[in-house]
Amino acid sequence: MPGIEPPVTYAWWVPALGALLLVLALAWLLWLLQRTRPARPDRPDPRRAVRRDWGGAVAELHGRFLRGELDLRALHLALAGLMRDFGSDHTGRDLRPMTRAEIAEELPKSGLGELLGRYEQPSFARDPQVEAQESVDRTLEVISRW
Repeated sequence: MPGIEPPVTYAWWVPALGALLLVLALAWLLWLLQRTRPARPDRPDPRRAVRRDWGGAVAELHGRFLRGELDLRALHLALAGLMRDFGSDHTGRDLRPMTRAEIAEELPKSGLGELLGRYEQPSFARDPQVEAQESVDRTLEVISRW
């Protein structure tokens, strides 16, 4: 009658190889998840290329205002559209259908919601030239922070 056989032991490298494969699989999974995670809405994604010269577009709108092609209200509407495009480009999300309050809630540190709120009251300015210059300056400040 045969006796009980002692268990077969593996060579030292077999469990080491198994642990290494497990670590590599976890690292690959984490890399994959990080790569597909959406960008944080309050920070631009550095991998995205900026497609426009946003400061130049603001300067162009301001020049049109100074030449009389746009009134103060039209300038603010154009700046609002431009900044929604800017935010959409930098966050990877379409901000155009969102309200100012939703943008302020989603992007609290960007200053974009506050800036869009400023654009809503252009008709009540005492001096349109000063109001336009202040709006352009604040717009460029928000752009430079991103």
